[in-house]
Amino acid sequence: MKYKSRAITLTYIKQGESSIISKIFTEKHGLQSFIVKGVRSKKAKKKLGLFQPLQLVDINATLIPKKGLQYLAEIIIIETISTDKINMNKNFLAIFIAEISSKVLQENEQNSGLFKFVWEIKQKLYNANTIDENFALLFMLNLSKYLGFFPSTENINAPFFNLETGEFSGKAFNLNIYLTEEKTTILKHLLLGKKINIPQELKSELLKDIMQYFRLHHYNLSNISSHLIIESLRK
Repeated sequence: MKYKSRAITLTYIKQGESSIISKIFTEKHGLQSFIVKGVRSKKAKKKLGLFQPLQLVDINATLIPKKGLQYLAEIIIIETISTDKINMNKNFLAIFIAEISSKVLQENEQNSGLFKFVWEIKQKLYNANTIDENFALLFMLNLSKYLGFFPSTENINAPFFNLETGEFSGKAFNLNIYLTEEKTTILKHLLLGKKINIPQELKSELLKDIMQYFRLHHYNLSNISSHLIIESLRK
């Protein structure tokens, strides 16, 4: 079945001498994996830059049910970013968003709300004059809304947060799955939309805790590396 769709490029890996396998989040058919032949050759009609993380594109493609790799006929960038809006931190945050998205999305599962969220966060990231220092943390928390395990704020005055249940608690029975009081306080500020200045070391620890939160809710975020690059740029 041939179709046209808005889409968001996520990640790609090299295939053979000149091809790639690209993961693309399509509005109509969810996450799809495409084999793109010859794109790494000098004479390629489709340029590799089209498949960089978090490009907002239109695609013409063919969907073949039960086939792992799909065919991509055409890809066009539909929203270019002014060069004065681009910097290294934004680029690495884009890679981070794309990496995380590629891990949590399910093949062939349409999710219009999640698509809109990722589309708009790319626009927000690159159109912003300044980036919120807690951008990565806020992205992860907001993403959890669309995956069905956003932290409950029912007992938000309690001093500890349980990563396994997603709830606040008066006691911490197992430190491996409970945030400390200090980290719980920070999490409360983030959930309530309050501004907070988080020391870099603590911010790095909390990002890893939130990634564990995702793992405890059955989303495997292994082999994610972009967050380490983001952290190194801020030291």
